[in-house]
Amino acid sequence: MVKNKEIRQNWEKIETQLREADRFIKENKLDEALYFIWLAAENIVNNIKFAKNGFYLKDHKSKTRTLKEYFVTGSLKNDYSETFEKLSRYRIVAGFHPYTSIPKDYVIDDVLYFLKEIQELKREVEKFLRERGILK
Repeated sequence: MVKNKEIRQNWEKIETQLREADRFIKENKLDEALYFIWLAAENIVNNIKFAKNGFYLKDHKSKTRTLKEYFVTGSLKNDYSETFEKLSRYRIVAGFHPYTSIPKDYVIDDVLYFLKEIQELKREVEKFLRERGILK
């Protein structure tokens, strides 16, 4: 069983991860920024999953699929699944280039777009968590 306190603690980590992403963008370190944006996105999705289910799921669906389901069922008003899928691919490139076949073709505008989208996802999930009384 996931306690509300754990979700709140994880939420603080997300804030830190997004600040780190912003710092790396300002330093023009796009690989590092992508990693922190992806990490925050992973944690945001985990938080809404925990809040909806009340426990850690043993059978994991992809985060992309989870985001699509939450959009279709109305838990999220925007569909972030494609953004998350592309962000996840770029995160692999950022961490393992040149050892991956995925082209490293992202630029600062792409990274800024991902940051904006994940911040919007965070706002939506935050509203959901507040409505459930998990965040104050």
